Amino acid sequence: MTSRRTTVLPVTALVLAVAAVSTLTGCAADGSTPPTARTTGASAGTTGAPAEATGAPADATGAPADASGAFDPVVAIAHRSWEPYAATFETTVETGEGDAKEMTTVTGRSNHNTPAEGSRLESRMVRGSDVLAWEETVTIDQVVYWRDKANGESRWSKDQKSPAAAGSSAKDKDGYAKALLDAGPAARRGMETESGVPVFHLSASLSPAELRRADPSYGVGRQNQGVDAGDCQVWIDRFGRTVRAELSTVVAGKPVVTKERYSDFGPAETFTPPAVG
Repeated sequence: MTSRRTTVLPVTALVLAVAAVSTLTGCAADGSTPPTARTTGASAGTTGAPAEATGAPADATGAPADASGAFDPVVAIAHRSWEPYAATFETTVETGEGDAKEMTTVTGRSNHNTPAEGSRLESRMVRGSDVLAWEETVTIDQVVYWRDKANGESRWSKDQKSPAAAGSSAKDKDGYAKALLDAGPAARRGMETESGVPVFHLSASLSPAELRRADPSYGVGRQNQGVDAGDCQVWIDRFGRTVRAELSTVVAGKPVVTKERYSDFGPAETFTPPAVG
């Protein structure tokens, strides 16, 4: 049991760090009252967004858009809200090449911009046809509920997170979008559309120092030691939120490609803990 958790938790931690902290863009507070949270049942499996969980957080000012939906990305980043919200996402991380290439996929829904963590995720790591790890997790504040789907587990167990992890994935950062805007006019690739939503595409190669400035946690610990420069792309909506992101780097001689998509933005949700045992 101990060895299994040692294997799986870094997988989940890697993708959560990417998805919840590194690239999603936050917003500036204006002091208004947050929306009422919803409850997401734990028995529903890995959840998509409820039908009503669409649109922008109520406080998000965003950037003005013209009739075509075009907006200024600088204004989008500058005019945001720190209001809590939830989003559905899919993240894939490909490491290595050929027969040794490993792919980690994490899908689910999670809260952002709130100290009260909440998420329901399914993570899977494969190498070729071999499933190295596959688990479902529900995180509520400092408690992680999990079950091992690779071994067909239907029962849930729970772990207490360390105090040092408190709030580690609760607040969004906009470092990557800012780093790309600072890279100069060539990084501003222009307006595109993602799932019918007008987005602004930013793209540039960032040095290791720029990657660390974009996300101070990048390169901390073993997962990104020896990182080279990274090709970074971010697509933001007019509220400054990341709708799509890609980061290609070489870590310790191995190519690492991370791809993310975010959708169904809505009010922060309350996640119900599953029955343990």
